[in-house]
Amino acid sequence: MKKYFSYVASIMFFGAVLFMSSCNDNPDVIDNPDTSSTELLVEKFTEAPMLDGTIDAMWGASQKLLGTTEVPNLPARLTHLNSDGAGIEENLGLFDPYSGEKYDYTMRAGYFGTDIYFLFEWEDAEDSKDRQSWYFDPSDKLWKGEHKYANNASDKFYEDKFAFLFPIGDVDGFNTTTCYATCHTVSTIANPKDKHTRHYLLTDGQKIDMWHWKRVRGTYLGQVDDQKMVYDDNTKGSAANGRKGDETGEGGYSDNKQTLNNGTADVSVPKYVIPNKSDYYWISKDDIDNATAKLVTAVDAEGVLTFAGGTINPADGGYEQATGTKRIPSVTTKPFTLGRGDITIQAKHTGTGWVCEFTRKLDTGDADDVVFDITKEIAFGIAIFNNAAIAHAVKPNLILKFEQ
Repeated sequence: MKKYFSYVASIMFFGAVLFMSSCNDNPDVIDNPDTSSTELLVEKFTEAPMLDGTIDAMWGASQKLLGTTEVPNLPARLTHLNSDGAGIEENLGLFDPYSGEKYDYTMRAGYFGTDIYFLFEWEDAEDSKDRQSWYFDPSDKLWKGEHKYANNASDKFYEDKFAFLFPIGDVDGFNTTTCYATCHTVSTIANPKDKHTRHYLLTDGQKIDMWHWKRVRGTYLGQVDDQKMVYDDNTKGSAANGRKGDETGEGGYSDNKQTLNNGTADVSVPKYVIPNKSDYYWISKDDIDNATAKLVTAVDAEGVLTFAGGTINPADGGYEQATGTKRIPSVTTKPFTLGRGDITIQAKHTGTGWVCEFTRKLDTGDADDVVFDITKEIAFGIAIFNNAAIAHAVKPNLILKFEQ
């Protein structure tokens, strides 16, 4: 059934967008030649920095881009986004309960030879990696995943992430609104669990480069997911979605999920488990290849999982919702390949925040990637996801410039 959100909510949302987009001329202007609130100067390095998540002395001379990202307040979700059906989440804003959260960040950049380097730090007291872990519900006798979309502050089971957006050539509106040039709301929900705010471009043939680091899914080989945003037909309503992976290559993760019959019905269960392991949040290709991870081959009506050489009985404990230390990861990880794997990263959580060092070729030769021309400046925007699937704190209207 189609659901409608009010015209007033739409106007309020776009009004907020325009307000935030116009604020970059003022907000917290920093009167210091070594810092800026709007421009990131890419220093001309004399050598390449070591990517290890440790801030080497060579970064000390780099100009700092300082600022604060904030999670926008969006209209109500209009549909149940979690798997447990209609409920309180329908009355929450799309980004609730994260709306209004702010995260301070510092960014530096440099280039050497054919490569560009970034150092990105932001405040975050917790290393979030408990991403939708599998738990067992004894009342339903079913394996379930923790919610993807939090219903309250105690319901956050996801991973930390960040995203960068760069235009590839001319993109309508990007130089003045950056991130918001891709963000559109709709008046109807076309399909169950569609979101009323989606990312896509309005002009066919235009394209944006999206760098999307995921703490859990990008850890296996230290990679940032190289994606893009393209045109989609806005008459499709909430079904319009222009976010895609780069044309070549494969993503570095898959759902750790399969369907088996428990003797009564077809049910969802984990595909792989690591027996007797605690506090683990992904299963790598290596774990699977060396048989550390076991393929689940059967499940019974009590939820007991069978694998070659043993079983997991949830009644033994450790698989309780939110607290069980043996809850099972929701994803398996592998390398991002070809065009999806152009960006290398090393990320460390310090106990108070993230230190991320990452690099890419100035020109990868891939049509889905931005080309960094050191003689030109380019607009960009960033987003920080704090233990969130979609609720991102944004900072639009930033400029990248190169030291000559």
